[in-house]
Amino acid sequence: MDIQTAKQIRIADYLHSLGYSPVKQQGVNLWYKSPLREEAEASFKVNTEREQWYDFGLGKGGGIIELAAHLYATDHVPYILKRIAEQTPHVRPVSFSFGKQNSSEPSFQQLEIVPLSSLPCLPTCKVEE
Repeated sequence: MDIQTAKQIRIADYLHSLGYSPVKQQGVNLWYKSPLREEAEASFKVNTEREQWYDFGLGKGGGIIELAAHLYATDHVPYILKRIAEQTPHVRPVSFSFGKQNSSEPSFQQLEIVPLSSLPCLPTCKVEE
């Protein structure tokens, strides 16, 4: 596994593979009891949009590589990547691209404001004079 492949793994999926489940969800944020230390209240946040975590008790955060570095108490990247690969054999990396979107239709429509009196009356419409 290389760094790019590891970064495509969702942190929530990685934590799940380690046996951690979120205590609550608030919008795009999942809250966990910290996997890095003992605690009574959930103060470990994972932003699922940015794929970033933050441990409010430690004042540290980052991506999946930084999380694994803290979990395994090492900064040796090959070892970290090996451990991530071992823990996530069934987790598929997520690929996402901001590739060019082709569209022949405009993304907006120009509207015209006309007075109601200028509209034709429908057949079921009765005009009172």
